[in-house]
Amino acid sequence: MLEIPGESSGATADALAAKLRASLDADEARVSRPVRCADLRIMGLDDSVSEKELVAAVARSGGCTTDQVRSGAIRPDQQGMHAATVCCPVTAAKTIVEGRRLLVGWVSAQVKLLEPRPLRCYRCLVGHHVSVKCASEVDRSGLCFRCCQPGHISATCCATPHCDACAATGKPADHRAGSKACVPPAKAKAAGRGGPSAATASVATAAVATAAAAAAAAAVTVAAAAAATPTPAERRPVEEAEMECL
Repeated sequence: MLEIPGESSGATADALAAKLRASLDADEARVSRPVRCADLRIMGLDDSVSEKELVAAVARSGGCTTDQVRSGAIRPDQQGMHAATVCCPVTAAKTIVEGRRLLVGWVSAQVKLLEPRPLRCYRCLVGHHVSVKCASEVDRSGLCFRCCQPGHISATCCATPHCDACAATGKPADHRAGSKACVPPAKAKAAGRGGPSAATASVATAAVATAAAAAAAAAVTVAAAAAATPTPAERRPVEEAEMECL
């Protein structure tokens, strides 16, 4: 990973990524330009709009590239129109939301900024950690987030919601895995009186400093093409956010 600091780091990182893509064989390496993203709910679409047209409209209005925009399936909503969830860079999402409407073909669609999805492990489907730090002996990465059964994903599931992680601990499980209804794991009590221990405070301070440093620098990553292929769990976040809006 290459990190580029400075106020103009975004434009510099974009230029570097473009040069690398032109110089490297796409079959041997994949160049990506990581950016912080947000989810938008696009509502009021007609049935003639395609996902490709929606992605192009978001990129045009938000001032980003189509490669930085991902769209979930366009589905009928309760008002008789169609809607979709789109993931795009935060800067693009802010620009689009400030405009309040998005012109897609002949339609002026309504735009809603969705709340950030809570941190969740896509291996065990429990919150508050990521898969690389998962210590669970249970692997649920191949299960549907809605009913926790294998063979399909929640975007196509109509079964009754069931959370396998909550059921395994004896908690109410009549909800989707990783949803707000999931009971968070018990937090360890703070050491000593008056709050967290000095060690905990030091860790928190280091985490804030690391996050600030990461936000101040743009990055460009280069990975082997085979290793860069997304896993099924990595391809599902937009579909999961989409189902939460239905």
